[in-house]
Formats: sequence, structure tokens, C-alpha cells
Amino acid sequence: MAGFFGLFDYNKPGPGVPKDAPAKSPFIVFFQILQRKFWNFIKVNIMFLIFNLPALVLGMLAMLYFFPNIFPNAMNDPEMLLNDTMLKFILLTIMMCLPMVTVGPAQAGFTYIMRNYSREEHAFLWGDFKDTAKKNMKQSLIVSAINFIVTFLMLFSIRAYYALIEQAQIPQIIGLLGISIMSVMFALFACMSMYIYPTMITFDLSLKNLYKNSFIFAVIKFLPNIGILLLCALIVFLSFGMIITFNPLIGFIPYFLLTFSLIGFITNFYVYPKLEKYIIARIDEEDDDDDDDDDEDEDEGGGNYDNVDFDDKEVDFEEEEGEDKDEDEDEIKRYF
Repeated sequence: MAGFFGLFDYNKPGPGVPKDAPAKSPFIVFFQILQRKFWNFIKVNIMFLIFNLPALVLGMLAMLYFFPNIFPNAMNDPEMLLNDTMLKFILLTIMMCLPMVTVGPAQAGFTYIMRNYSREEHAFLWGDFKDTAKKNMKQSLIVSAINFIVTFLMLFSIRAYYALIEQAQIPQIIGLLGISIMSVMFALFACMSMYIYPTMITFDLSLKNLYKNSFIFAVIKFLPNIGILLLCALIVFLSFGMIITFNPLIGFIPYFLLTFSLIGFITNFYVYPKLEKYIIARIDEEDDDDDDDDDEDEDEGGGNYDNVDFDDKEVDFEEEEGEDKDEDEDEIKRYF
């Protein structure tokens, strides 16, 4: 007899999860995944930082060039200069987390792992990271260059309006209007950035439609998106002691170990259900309708169809030819 009257038999299967068990709330699922994958989050964070060093260096150089002094007279006080540089680094960290400033292929591989974790699927840390980076190499490099340029052009525009107001070169009302418009555009672009890479690694889209669909999600979910952006900024500011006062250098510990993977998980955990609800469900529904039509045609002897694995089929909507090409150009085809 195994165990002691069956009480300590560890080979005995457990009761399992009932089929009709209620679904867990996303809040509980989030922390359960975070707990199970905690050490993997640390590994992914370190790996991502290593491959993202070029973006960190270029981003910091751009911050120093476009924003020489965030604090007035920072160059006259060593302590103020340190705080000024630290604030630039923290703001850059937020932009890298969103991600607005990043190395495209590394971000694609990182996003694939975080997306899989968010939908409770397995991912090979190095293998999936490398394969996804290679698969999206060209498009992700273009996206990272575009995002980098647009991000710093908008920030430079906001700073330019402030300078023009201070120097009384334009009326204050015009300057404030310009700052407001550019700030809203910057926030909207930050919202788009959360969707760009998850959409890129999930669907086969042209560059134009990648930005188009990210823009649509940024607009229709603007307020929840802003909430996620503020949460991400809050995490970074908290870790560097910008809200609860402590030595900002302590923030480098979570920065090297967890900050990027935690925020990446938060954004993908938030974004993927939107993609699933508004795009994937629609595509699955269309595929089901097509399968029903095919079955009817086969029953009538009207066609000869080969077996196709739709889960692995890669379809580009831009390959459609004929008169319906323009109508189908905006469709999104799932290829995972």
C-alpha cells in the first residue's frame, strides 16, 4: 500500500481543476504569472539590457544634446548637475520601457517572451528571443529608427516652445497652445508605442498598417492607455526615489534586474487582450465562416481543397491582386 493508509501517497493524482471552475480575475492571474516566472523576468531583463545598450547610449546623448539643462543653473552646482543628469536618465528609462527608444530586434524578441507569458504560454528565453529578433529584423529596425526620431523631435518641439515663451519671441497664448498640442501628440505616440511591437510579432502587416492600427488602438483606448503609461512612469519614479525620498542610486538595482521586464509584462498583459478582442476574434470568426463555406462546397462536389494548417499559415494582405486589392489592403492577417 502506498503511503500510510493512503494519506501520504505523493504519487496519487490530485483532484485537478474542475471544468466549471470560475475564471480567475486578471489581477490574480497577473501576480500568479509574476510569481511563477520571477527568475525568468530577471534573466530577460538582463538579456534585454545587454542588447539594448546602443539605444541607451544614443538616447542619453540625445537627451544631453536637446536638453542641456532641465534644472536652471545646473552647470553651476555639482549636486544640481548630478540631479539633472539623473532626471534625464529616468525620463529616458520611461521612454525605453514604453518602448519609444529601443533597439528594434531586441524589443521584438523581448516582446514575444512577454506576450507569451501574458497569455500563460511557454517561451524559450534565448531561442524565442533570437528567432523573433531575426524574423522581424528589417521591420523592427525601421520602426526603432522612426520612433527614436519622432520621439526626440516632439520633445525638442515642446522645449522650443518653452524657450520662445521665455525669450518673449511669441505670444504666451500661442506658445502654451503649441506646448499643449505637442504634449497631446507625444502622449498619443507613447500610447501607440505600446501596441506597435505586440502587433508586429503577432500579425503580418506592412509598416503603414502597423502604425495605422497602433494609432487606432491608441485613440479608441486613449484613457486606459494613459492610465497604463502613468503606472509605468510611477514604477520608474518610485524605484529611483523620485516620489518616496531615498538615494536615487538604489534605483539601479531594480533597473538592472526587473524594471524593463516588469513594465514589459504590464504593457503586454494589458495590450494583448485588446488585440485578441478586436482583431484575433474577428479573424477566427472569418476563418470559421470560410471553413463552413468550404465544407458546403466539398459536399456539393464543387471544389478540391488541400489540408492547410491555418495556425501556422503566414498571410500578407498586401499580396491580394485584382480589383479587390484596395478593399482588402487594410485587413489584418494572423500568422502565429
